[in-house]
Amino acid sequence: MRVGLKDNIAVAGVPLTCGSRLPGDHVPARDAVVVERLLAAGAAIVAKLNLEDLALSGGGETSAFGPVLNPHDRGRTASGSSGGSAAALAYDGVDLTLGTDQGGSIRLPASWCGVVGLKPSYGLVPYTGIAGLDPALDHVGPLAASVELVARGLEAIAGPHPSDPRQPCDLPGGGYVAAVERAADDLRGVRLGVVVEGAPRERPDGEDASISDAYAEALERLRGAGAELVAVALPEHREGAALMFAQLVEGIGAALDGIDTGTAAAGWLDEGLAEAVGRGRRRPATLPPTAVALLLLARHARSLAGGALAARARNRGPALREAYDRALAGVDALVLPTSTQLPHRLAPDAPLADHVLRGWGMTANTAPTDVTGHPAVSLPLAEAAGLPVGVMLVGRRLEDCRLLGLARTVERAVGWRPPLPRIAGAGAGAGAGA
Repeated sequence: MRVGLKDNIAVAGVPLTCGSRLPGDHVPARDAVVVERLLAAGAAIVAKLNLEDLALSGGGETSAFGPVLNPHDRGRTASGSSGGSAAALAYDGVDLTLGTDQGGSIRLPASWCGVVGLKPSYGLVPYTGIAGLDPALDHVGPLAASVELVARGLEAIAGPHPSDPRQPCDLPGGGYVAAVERAADDLRGVRLGVVVEGAPRERPDGEDASISDAYAEALERLRGAGAELVAVALPEHREGAALMFAQLVEGIGAALDGIDTGTAAAGWLDEGLAEAVGRGRRRPATLPPTAVALLLLARHARSLAGGALAARARNRGPALREAYDRALAGVDALVLPTSTQLPHRLAPDAPLADHVLRGWGMTANTAPTDVTGHPAVSLPLAEAAGLPVGVMLVGRRLEDCRLLGLARTVERAVGWRPPLPRIAGAGAGAGAGA
């Protein structure tokens, strides 16, 4: 398989940019664990892929190397921060990509680009050798044009590794490809919980009004394939994005101060990257506006309450996790739209504040599961105005096999729309902004 990697994932001897000028000429001396595993499984690494500057936005337009363009409409963005990992799948020379996800950064680009994107259960895949934002939120996972290819990617990279102490001791033993191969052909007997609080809410500009109709149509197609749909009230869902953001502000502030650029305090840290970040901090012009805003927020929060804000947010995480567990107790998966916005139109002349703020405004449905650690997969089940509208399935923690099997059944019974454009070429180049 030909694999592209988000360029915050270390490949020995290849420059690591993080979509930014900040790391300068940093070249990792060793592969990330996921790269070691991909190569051992026979993969060919064919591309390093563009991302938001320091992975600090979901808008698709902040990279130091230019915006990531949407393959369905190159006047729009691919979302982020793993935008290149989604857009590159339109190339016929890329089978599988890896992205990272702290607030939706795998699933949002998957939704806007019309591909499959999986955020695995927290800790299922070791994060060692990947530039992170906060050890409690960092996830890495696969994107592809089909569930079968996503399962093959997860099979290669998942499992325990001694370098990452965040991983739980009761990790499952694989079986993702087998679960997909056993998947049923229809959804009879499947019970899906439609999260009431995740329903699309129309924006004042009215552009995204069609998302509600597209999502409703996707639900009807699931029902038509045999699924039983039940409404699930999950009021705690609404505070998930705020909990994520409060933690992330503190985590990013620490990372940019050089306190932690690895997986966790007890894990392996990339000394070279820490040095590169330190050098970059001495060149203020290399800091993107998103980083400046987050650093100011971190300083402000500390001046008001020390670390209490982040601590309060982290302490509320277990209650959100338990609420998701309760909601999942009576259903096979939860369902909600991945994003309630259509892909952003390119707006190079928009005010700076708009660029920063609109890159943080689409995480309401994706961020909660970064806090709770539940696996979640975005599937290209709908379209609005010819653009993809992703629908997300959320499964029980560490039951990624079951979730992928269900996703494969949905793929068989309902199918994807709209079709992913195909771009000829040996790999991911600048043509699609990948």
